[in-house]
Amino acid sequence: MKQSIRITQDSFFKGIYSGSGNLELYGSFVGSLHVKNLYVKKSGVFIGHVSAENIIVEGEINADIQTENLHLKPTGVVDGDVVYRNIVIDSGGMLKSQMVQNISKMNNLIKLIKN
Repeated sequence: MKQSIRITQDSFFKGIYSGSGNLELYGSFVGSLHVKNLYVKKSGVFIGHVSAENIIVEGEINADIQTENLHLKPTGVVDGDVVYRNIVIDSGGMLKSQMVQNISKMNNLIKLIKN
């Protein structure tokens, strides 16, 4: 089992990170991120661009997102362009975006156009 990287509440990271594991964000991250699973905790703030298989948001993301599964918890806020396959928004969760695009529907549209 892979361990999670944890950015604590009193920590700030700025830059680019890519890895095959999980990241638990309690503090702040500004930059570009590619991980398997991202957990943005209530105190967590992410700004930039993120690509992850699964993203669970209790805190705040102000970023462009590419993900298979996005789950906004009641305290979660996402502001940015979102490309996803599955999305769950709990009551109270907020999605503020100019573009929200479902990958599955996009792939089906491409198949129709090619035929």
